[in-house]
Amino acid sequence: MKSVILKILMFLCCSLVLGCTGKKEATGHKNHAEHEERHIYTCPMHPEIVRYAPGNCPICGMVLVEKLKDGTKAADRSLDILLKPTNQYVISQVKTTHPVEKVIPTSVMALGRITYDPRLINTVSARVSGRIEKLYVRSQYQVISKGQKLMDIYSKDLEVEQRNFLFIWKNDADNISLIQASEQKLMLLGLAVEQVEKLKTSGEISGTITIYSPYSGHLHGVAQGTDNSQMGNEVMASSATTASELPIREGMYFPKGQTIFNIYNTQRVLALLDVFPEAQGSVKAGQKITLEIDGRKDQPMEAIIDFVEPAIRENKKIITVRVYISNPGEDIQIGTLVKARFNDKKTMGLFVPSSSIVNLGLNSVVFVKLDGLFRTRRVETGDKSGDWTAIISGIKSNDVVATNGQMLMDSEGFIKMESK
Repeated sequence: MKSVILKILMFLCCSLVLGCTGKKEATGHKNHAEHEERHIYTCPMHPEIVRYAPGNCPICGMVLVEKLKDGTKAADRSLDILLKPTNQYVISQVKTTHPVEKVIPTSVMALGRITYDPRLINTVSARVSGRIEKLYVRSQYQVISKGQKLMDIYSKDLEVEQRNFLFIWKNDADNISLIQASEQKLMLLGLAVEQVEKLKTSGEISGTITIYSPYSGHLHGVAQGTDNSQMGNEVMASSATTASELPIREGMYFPKGQTIFNIYNTQRVLALLDVFPEAQGSVKAGQKITLEIDGRKDQPMEAIIDFVEPAIRENKKIITVRVYISNPGEDIQIGTLVKARFNDKKTMGLFVPSSSIVNLGLNSVVFVKLDGLFRTRRVETGDKSGDWTAIISGIKSNDVVATNGQMLMDSEGFIKMESK
């Protein structure tokens, strides 16, 4: 009897132990399944990477994302918006601003440089062929006065014409018209009136004639590119010696018509100002402007636009405006930088920071924030004033725009855009 009771007790104990063990194993399997469901991490770029703890992808280094029951990634839901066309939406954390309606002073600015007035550039050319016997000037930019000696030349042609004049003067003194014609020819060949009178009184033929400057200004050597003579070639070869010396030498030969000197008068100079195309409508001849010349910024001067060039210069995207400036003291140096301001006025309108506008060539756009996203919007711009640009159409005052549009640029974001 005791043995039967003992067997029954042993059977009950075994059943109880087996039941607890099965429940524990079932609970463990369930927890492990839930662990696998809720804590599996994978790489968005490499889905074959599976981990049971957060971390980084061993291939690309991206942060692993958690997978849900349906097998999708936890981050996928927030990335749905990125599936929209990239030519319409750009997402970025940038500063934003509202267009502002206000009145601000606007003006057109232009930069330029001082150069010679081409109408005051004079040349001293050879009226006869000959040879340079002596030079009285030596350096570039030397100040020359009208009537100053430039050089002595020898010319066989000039010697022959002197002989002809003396023959008429001595043998046909009553033929006034012929004598006057011979005098005129000598002066056309380069002789001054005083030299002709000396020839009359002395009766001596001079093989060497002094050439005087008919102009005042700064001296420059023979213009480069005059390769129609032996002297032209020699000048170009010798000009490489030193920039401060004249590219001509004593003993050089020259043909009739050869340019020997250029004399630049700087009592009036020319300011060439570069104006961007968008400001063309604000620039016209006869308009008053204010000039600030480098080195004399504390002495702005008033001037008038003389001419607006009708064509864009080669390799430039700007128009050029000419302004002539009186320079009697010659204190404005050639090559000096100059800044001009004109068309001063006050403009009322809708303004945004200039940095908000992205210029695409034919169009300008801003990024308008809608529902947390930035959308490109075509705008028509107006006057500029400092860091502000007027908006004629495209956005309204209650729109929110990116303060710096350049930060939102991508290669496809501007192919298409909405105009409203």
